[in-house]
Amino acid sequence: MPESPETPSRDPRRRELQALLDATVDAVILIDHQGRIETFNRSGERLFGFRAEEVVGRNVSVLMTERDRDSHDAYMHRYMSTGVPHIIGVGREVDARRKDGSVFPVFLSVGRIHESDPPRFVGLLHDITLRREAMAAIRRERDRANMYLEMAQVILVALSADCRIQLINRKGCDSLGWREVDLLGRDWLEAAVPPEQREMVRGQFARLERRGGDSEVYCEHDVLVAGGGRRLIAWRCIALRNLEGQLVGYFSSGEDITVRRAIEQSVERTRSLLNEAQEIGNIGNFEVHVPDTGPEFWSPQLHRIFGLDPVDDRLSLEVMQASVHPEDVARQAADWRHAIADPGSYASEFRIVTPAGAVRHVRSIYNTSPGSEGTMRIAGTILDVTAAKQAEEDSRVAQQRMTHVSRLATMGEMAAGIAHELNQPLAAITNYASAATRLVAAGTDPEDVKMALEQIAGQALRAGEIIRRLRSLVQNRETRREPVDVNDLVTEVVSFSLSDARLHDVRIRTALAATLPVLSLDRIQVQQIVLNLLRNAIEALAERPAADREIVVHTAREAGGAVTISVQDNGPGVPDEVVARIFDPFCTTKETGTGLGLAISRTIAEAHQGKLLYEPRAGEPGACFVLRLPCPPAAGVAALAETGSSGSTE
Repeated sequence: MPESPETPSRDPRRRELQALLDATVDAVILIDHQGRIETFNRSGERLFGFRAEEVVGRNVSVLMTERDRDSHDAYMHRYMSTGVPHIIGVGREVDARRKDGSVFPVFLSVGRIHESDPPRFVGLLHDITLRREAMAAIRRERDRANMYLEMAQVILVALSADCRIQLINRKGCDSLGWREVDLLGRDWLEAAVPPEQREMVRGQFARLERRGGDSEVYCEHDVLVAGGGRRLIAWRCIALRNLEGQLVGYFSSGEDITVRRAIEQSVERTRSLLNEAQEIGNIGNFEVHVPDTGPEFWSPQLHRIFGLDPVDDRLSLEVMQASVHPEDVARQAADWRHAIADPGSYASEFRIVTPAGAVRHVRSIYNTSPGSEGTMRIAGTILDVTAAKQAEEDSRVAQQRMTHVSRLATMGEMAAGIAHELNQPLAAITNYASAATRLVAAGTDPEDVKMALEQIAGQALRAGEIIRRLRSLVQNRETRREPVDVNDLVTEVVSFSLSDARLHDVRIRTALAATLPVLSLDRIQVQQIVLNLLRNAIEALAERPAADREIVVHTAREAGGAVTISVQDNGPGVPDEVVARIFDPFCTTKETGTGLGLAISRTIAEAHQGKLLYEPRAGEPGACFVLRLPCPPAAGVAALAETGSSGSTE
């Protein structure tokens, strides 16, 4: 029987050969013409888990899967009978089997030792597990990148250095009405840019090329669309360079601003019309202080309204009051006294008499506010409504439009926050609805279905409550406080998160303090903080092996009396460069995140005179966020008796 690597050989050449084989990083197996293993090197032992003496003399099929054993014997028989190689000299990927029965991929190369008679064969096996995993990861990342490209709500275009189209996403194709196949490989300037704008676009690309580095340029130009139309696109362009800094192409993201620009032009036209209407309507501005100790401003047009020369005459508060029609003096004086006594915004109409004796109807819109050194600032406009009724209407319409835009902007900001906060209860509703569907389909006890439906109803009420509470927060109203058992609050939030945690193979463990004081809190808002932290932690664990995903929720009472709720995970943690900005609005480390959750959570914490902090885990993986809530002396020490527990929820 051939000697194993454990048995010293008397043949020096044999020993040298064995040493050479043992130094090889790949598994090397020498077999005879009947497929029996003669030599098995150290790498083979490590790769397969067999000692050499366990396999030497056995058929090489012991290292094969069931699928390959019969075919291997057939290959050997065919070769010995015909001399025609089938797998010899041809590298291929196959599955191998370890001693423990586990299967793994290898790259197998088989060669014949021609000096041997009968023939002998040598096989080299390289473990390609990591390569396959890397290729799978590359495919996943490629698919993910393609998904993001297709889901992007902006036009994305990649060009070669000579401006040929290498990539355009679905948004680009849909916006421009082109098919991807109609654009790829074509010159971007020739295919998509109107002739009269091509030199300008070439100039932008040339600027990028000259600048070097990571600079970008912004430009707007028309793009030709299918059917002969045009769209105005706002582009942000960067240069793509290789490791040597050489230009290899350009990448641009574009936003269709055709409609927006039309609106802007309309607004500009409206503004121009408004200015013209003000000039035609003799609208004047003023600013005065009462007592008359500060600077005054009276617009030239206001002088003309009062029949004065803007250059030679000086308009003042006394002159204006003296110009009021005698029949309107008492009422106008009362209006002014009221406005000064109660600062705010006011409007009044009265008549004036010019030095030439002309009577004019004017409307004054003004604001009173405390000034410096005990004065009252009065600022506003006066317009001659006698000849400017149409101008007044134009002003009213323009003001209405601006108010509408402002209202839409405010609602947009509020909607962003509400949408983010509603994600959690809506996700819970979705999960419970799916569960209810499965229960009904399985013919489960109606009581179980009822429970799921009750949870859906509860989460819907919770969503409504979130909207109301967030509106209250945005409007800077008092939060709704009530006595709250912090441990019960945490337990309830954890239960909200169970379905999401199970979906992501995450275990949530609680470690609750035995006694905690009852705090006066807005229960919904504080629950929202904890829920945000739990959702962030669950998402942060996505890259961890499923068996290692764990979140621990602690409650404790600090020596100073504050109650803390901490949520810690064993994920990747927060990058150092992000820690300083982690609570800023729109700061996020997620690929699809809004960056609002932590910002809103901190705002809620501060509204409770508390703090939301990020505490790095020294020497340990993961992140830890701590909500610190004050315990006022008045809450005292209404401690709960042995209500806490420590356990695991999965």
